[in-house]
Amino acid sequence: MDPNATANAHFAPRRGAPAFGHVATVSSESLRVFAIGAEVRGLDPGPILAASGIDPAILGRRGARVGGASVAEAWRRVCERFRDPLFPLTIGDALPMGAVAPLDYLVLSSADVGTALAHVARYAPILSDTELLTLMMEGNEARLRYQNRSEVPFAIEMIIGIMARRSRELFGSNWSLARVCFTHSALGPRATYDRICQAPVFFDMPFNEVVFSRELTSMPMPGADARLSAILVGDAEAALAAVTRPAATPSFIDTVRRVLEDGLHERDLTLTRLADRLGVSARTLQRKLRAAGVTHRGLVRGVRQDVANRSLATRASQRQIARTLGYSGAGAFQRAFKRWSGVSPGQLRRPPSGSR
Repeated sequence: MDPNATANAHFAPRRGAPAFGHVATVSSESLRVFAIGAEVRGLDPGPILAASGIDPAILGRRGARVGGASVAEAWRRVCERFRDPLFPLTIGDALPMGAVAPLDYLVLSSADVGTALAHVARYAPILSDTELLTLMMEGNEARLRYQNRSEVPFAIEMIIGIMARRSRELFGSNWSLARVCFTHSALGPRATYDRICQAPVFFDMPFNEVVFSRELTSMPMPGADARLSAILVGDAEAALAAVTRPAATPSFIDTVRRVLEDGLHERDLTLTRLADRLGVSARTLQRKLRAAGVTHRGLVRGVRQDVANRSLATRASQRQIARTLGYSGAGAFQRAFKRWSGVSPGQLRRPPSGSR
């Protein structure tokens, strides 16, 4: 079987991918990461870029941008040329610190890991506005969750691979990941994922995310520099404003659903906790929900149903799904699912008779 067959199938955008509302663009700085990785392996990136509809001269123009679809095509072509679908995952092996500008410098000058990752989440669109990263704290765990507008796996694997590599370079044995989750299937040898991530890796999961101990977010950055950080953040804010396009403001209920989804794992979905996360009083939250014609309990149930249905379309086990939804175990999830849907999770996953 062609080793690129699985990878090429994954490069097609998935139906149901997050809709961010405008045509995706990628910066010349991000393309230079691509170029460095290709050059280290002995390949001139120019012809690949040109064949993908990208002028190679863009590599020398700071702040220039190109369409995300063309960049996805360039990645597909280079993976095919190397016959290595895991080239994006391993690209961090070839990148010196500072190659992922300006994020590398923002990270290095931050006061601590938590601030550094918050900067990565906020300013990732400067490199590629297909990216949406969210840093969440849930109990004793921290999660860096990743969404990509097209869900093309190369970008997801590149970001996670670089993060895993950079973290070890900076902190050595003081840093470790609890687990790494991908929404797509493995694109290549499991041994390569194990080498890069150095943590349990799960595929076909509900979310793309890196999970680690919350305590690690308080670790001081070895290159912390408050004055430099302030300068870099100012520059990053200006760059972010230049690439951020006006979008429809999400409704209050949409915001509530997003906060609930991000907090499912914690199990604490009380009205008071939800109000705290939204920055309003419990009374104000109740009033706004009532005005919208919904209830707190109904929203929690609806979000759980949505995430459960999406998760059951993946290969995640029912125990893993239960954990994501904040249930104590697979049994509790199965009972709740049957209560709201009338069928068991297994029945929903089972193909209809005669479809095999």
